[in-house]
Amino acid sequence: MTIPILFLSDAVSCSSGLGRITRDLATRLHEHCGDVFDVASAGYGAAGSRKVPFKEYHLTSVDNWLVPELPEIYDDWCQGREGVLFCAWDMSRLYWLGIPQMCPIPHLRKFAERKDVKKWAYPALDAEGPNGKLSHRIAQTYKGFDRVIDYSSFSSKITGNPDHLPHGIDTSVFYPRPHKEARQLFINQGFQGLTQDSLLIGIVATNQARKNWQLGIETCRILLDRGHDVRVWCHTDTIDRYWSIGNLIVDYGLQGRAAVTLQRFTDEQLAWNYSACNVTLGIAPEGFGYPIAESLACGVPCICGSYGAQAEFVPKAMQVDPIAYFYEGAFCSKRPVHAPGMWADRVEQMLRTYNSPQGSHGIYMRPACPSAVDWNGPELWPAWRSWFLEGLK
Repeated sequence: MTIPILFLSDAVSCSSGLGRITRDLATRLHEHCGDVFDVASAGYGAAGSRKVPFKEYHLTSVDNWLVPELPEIYDDWCQGREGVLFCAWDMSRLYWLGIPQMCPIPHLRKFAERKDVKKWAYPALDAEGPNGKLSHRIAQTYKGFDRVIDYSSFSSKITGNPDHLPHGIDTSVFYPRPHKEARQLFINQGFQGLTQDSLLIGIVATNQARKNWQLGIETCRILLDRGHDVRVWCHTDTIDRYWSIGNLIVDYGLQGRAAVTLQRFTDEQLAWNYSACNVTLGIAPEGFGYPIAESLACGVPCICGSYGAQAEFVPKAMQVDPIAYFYEGAFCSKRPVHAPGMWADRVEQMLRTYNSPQGSHGIYMRPACPSAVDWNGPELWPAWRSWFLEGLK
């Protein structure tokens, strides 16, 4: 008899990072361990898709991260069988599940206390709390789960949990496209002023506090002042939220040099867009960092900070050390402070390394996706398969 497992996260048919993570994990578990696990997902943020190969439940109500529909959905899927609830949300969203007495909805609190529900979690963690540890409530939430697997050794050092595995990217889609051809596609789409000789810098990030758009835009301005024909591709979810990206572009004098895209690209389209760039900027500490790994897999260097889980797979030569730190938010998250001039220096170093023909045949050097975060490599999925199966012993 198969074991029912319900993934709780953003909808697997939506475009958010958590949705993609959950979709990748659940799809591989369905395809490779379907004789052991009966896979379904519950999430919010999309209506569902027939392309998803397993049952997808749509959450209609998520208020303060409480999910009153969850007991009904879980019981509908399990049909009386003992199963697994796999949570791929941040621990700050799962307080009511890890600390049932904090749940204000009686029937949901009763569900959180059930012993026949195995609670597993895969929480993103992109910052230390006070004293390099977890903030108190987050630490208490962790203790309410039967199994937790962290994203990275960066995370494990903070949580004290020895189990960690990254998720990955699909290198059958994210791989280098011909640079000139990719650049021409961007030009043909109407990117004003962009030429084959321009320095095209890509910034792919959501518009939230943690993503330091000011750092990215000022870095571009510094490079323009140093004589580079800078053009900027900004791909985000909305222009105005925490940052006003349009205002930043104007404030730093980059109007007419920036293209902002908001639409949802396919992975194939994203791979072509990355391949058109000379370099990308990873402007935040990450629990993993999809755009960073995708850029490297497409042969494009990505400059990022050395604080965060992304530092575990990005070459050291592409990393920039913070000059200071500060703490923010309800859980006192430690955030880095960076000097944009140091990022501009690193960009120029990467241009000399990766954008100059090497040898008599004029072959360009390219970064590559580390095998540790490659779903098609020999390491990642076998390690995940072992972790899932060990939980049934």
